[in-house]
Order: sequence, then structure tokens, then C-alpha cells
Amino acid sequence: MANLNRDLTAQRWNTEYRQGRYVDEPPLPFVDTILTTLDQHPLCRQGTGLYIGCGNGRNYLPLVNTGLDLIGLDLSAESLRQLAERRPTSAERLICSDLRDYTPQALFSYIVAIQVFQHGTEADVNAYFAKAAALLRPSGLFFLRVNAASTQIYHAHRILERNAYGGMTICYESGPKQDLPIHFYSRDELASLTAKAFTPVTVLQENITARTATPG
Repeated sequence: MANLNRDLTAQRWNTEYRQGRYVDEPPLPFVDTILTTLDQHPLCRQGTGLYIGCGNGRNYLPLVNTGLDLIGLDLSAESLRQLAERRPTSAERLICSDLRDYTPQALFSYIVAIQVFQHGTEADVNAYFAKAAALLRPSGLFFLRVNAASTQIYHAHRILERNAYGGMTICYESGPKQDLPIHFYSRDELASLTAKAFTPVTVLQENITARTATPG
């Protein structure tokens, strides 16, 4: 099973950002959940966080605007260029790298990963969770949002793998993620992936977002 092609993934997302992806979109409601939870854990809030897949700032900037000390990490150089242009004072806190190659000097008080841990196969997914656990301080917080296996997939695709928990990896055959493997999680799979290193601080929720399909 082929794992994530980092260069192709970066290329696809660079193209998306050049075409205006997320520029006019408001932050996800999950941002409010993150801030509320951090307020309940002041020691974590006062520490440094890592935002994996920060993109061009749709959700990153609203978090930073509250005073959070937040490192932004992304595979797309174009997304970080746009983010630095929007917020020059954050430029030194932005890093272009694959999560698996990232070696910070210190552990983080909290980690944010919104719609990013689905990039790749099940083997990639396992590596992401292991890396997140390794980068987090004891009693740190991990904020995660991913695609659910119940997602209605619009673009043409083929199924690459399924696991015993009900999760699956597909490869898109059209659309902005063409030729990229994308993983969709089941609830049981998430429970298994987080059981060893994490303890839930809130109830796992499945949120449904209705979107208008666009050709291409």
C-alpha cells in the first residue's frame, strides 16, 4: 500500500491556496470548543501550542487573536506565505514541514489538528497519532477533527483499504485531491488510536456539514 506522497500533497494544496481556498471562509465552530477547553485548563493555555496543518489561517488566526502562543506547521509553502502576508508578526512562528519530519526543541502544551490527519493511508495515520503523542507534554491537550467514515464522498474515487474498525482509505480519481490517499475514520477506530496515549476530556462528537457539490 503506497503511503502519502508528500510532494504531490504539497503541490495539490499549493494549487488550492493559489486559487483562493479558505480566504473568505469563517473559522469552524470547533475553534470555540478549543478556546473553551483551554480556558478550563489554564496551565495548558499559558503554554506553547502546535497547530498541525494551519493552512492560510482560517482557524489559526482566530486562535492567535486570543493571545495564544501557537506554532503553525504546514506542508504547503503557499499557505504559509499567505498566512505570513496576512499576519507578518506570526511569520517567525510558521514552519513548512511534514509532521513526521518535525523535531521541535521542546514539547507542546497542546496540539491542534483540524482536517489534516486524514491525509494518507492507515500506516500514515498510525504515524501521525504516534508523533502527536510524542510531541505533547504530560497532561497536555490534543484537539482533533477528522473525516468520518460516514461521509458522503462526491468526487470519483476508489477504495484502497478498509480496517476492522470500519475506517477506510480512498484514492481520489478527480477533484482537487486527485491521486491522493485520504483516510476516513470510524468512532471505534478513533477510540483505538487514542486509547494508549490519550484520555478524553470531552465527548466524541460527529458533526455533519452540508456542502454544495462542485464539479471538477
